[in-house]
Amino acid sequence: MTKKEPKNTKIEPERKRAETSTVKGTITKDQKKILQEFIGILGSNEQDVVGKILTLWLYNEGHLNLNKKD
Repeated sequence: MTKKEPKNTKIEPERKRAETSTVKGTITKDQKKILQEFIGILGSNEQDVVGKILTLWLYNEGHLNLNKKD
């Protein structure tokens, strides 16, 4: 039997992905329990939840304001 080749159809145009880096930190056991409660609400896992919390915090502090002119 021959293997079928996947079709090269593009549903969406390719998006430019942002460059990322990993940040490590230490949290208390109580904080970990709270983060686990946000899994499914804010994100799909602990890392996703922490990333979204950091992003929201930076945005609210004004560091991620795209219209900011400095």
